[in-house]
Amino acid sequence: MRKRLLLASCLAALAIAGGCAVLADSGRGPSAPSHPVRLDPERPAVAEVGALKFRGALELSDNAVHGGLSGLWVSPDGGRFLAVSDTGRTVGGRLSYDGAGYLAAASDIAVHALPLDDDPAYRGRRNDSEEIARLPNGAWLVSFERNHRILRYAGGPGHPDGAPARLPTPPGLEDAPPNGGIEALTALPNGGLLAIEEGDDDGVRERPAWLGDARIASRADWHRLTYRAAPRFRPTGAAALPDGSVLVLERRVSLLGGWAARIVHVPAESLRPGAIVEGVELARLEPPLLVDNFEGIAVRPGAAGETLVYIVSDDNRSPLQRTYLAMFSLPDSALRPTVARR
Repeated sequence: MRKRLLLASCLAALAIAGGCAVLADSGRGPSAPSHPVRLDPERPAVAEVGALKFRGALELSDNAVHGGLSGLWVSPDGGRFLAVSDTGRTVGGRLSYDGAGYLAAASDIAVHALPLDDDPAYRGRRNDSEEIARLPNGAWLVSFERNHRILRYAGGPGHPDGAPARLPTPPGLEDAPPNGGIEALTALPNGGLLAIEEGDDDGVRERPAWLGDARIASRADWHRLTYRAAPRFRPTGAAALPDGSVLVLERRVSLLGGWAARIVHVPAESLRPGAIVEGVELARLEPPLLVDNFEGIAVRPGAAGETLVYIVSDDNRSPLQRTYLAMFSLPDSALRPTVARR
């Protein structure tokens, strides 16, 4: 236990000091695209965290995915996944399950470069993609940091393809810190969009957020609201549920505690212009449970009427971190008691 906590603290120190810096190669040789990992390596019987039930997790090979994964999409049947990386790539592949329906393997991993837009006003990196969302018509939205923007792509062969169109920027996004732009973006069932700024690791709980429409024609079509995270946590991903409510993934990193993540439920009725939105926590991952820099979340319906929740971690392309893809089930009953906070 002491070694794991020490490692977590070291990782946190590297994250705070170096952000997404590329570290030296770990020297690990070729490996399979994925292998299963437990929710708690020291207590194999642990199968629940908060309202979530563990349904399997994978460590994805560095050689297969090239690391740095953030946003996540999973097909409605669970057969495919797609993530974006902070190097402007999509990483996708097939998912398979065992006889009990637990996540068992990822295979046929394919990596594609995202076509980028161009603007003479851009400075520095243009390819720091952080979140991906699928629209009902098959098109994709991808948010970028550093040069803050949202690009819309036509529905390609399983991944964004073709020349992108830039959506009007939400008012105020230009003031976001370079490495703290829109990390949470999801398409709502009513045709709307929810975007949440990550912000700085400055202890401020309130983060700018916006409601809009996939057919946004001007900045005035975005409507401001405020997302309130837990103390020291920052929003890093979002996924809409069929009833219009949203699951938000939050991430914390500290020198003493290392990585932590939590998943909160935001009721649909609280998503309105001018509101201060604070979700209800469903689960929190922190040592000794499986945890890393979780930055992407996706949902799909389960066979028994439950919601299946997937999260993916960004290893910052560091040999000291890992790329995890984990799956949980969320019973419908866990969402009923949540109440919108004003």
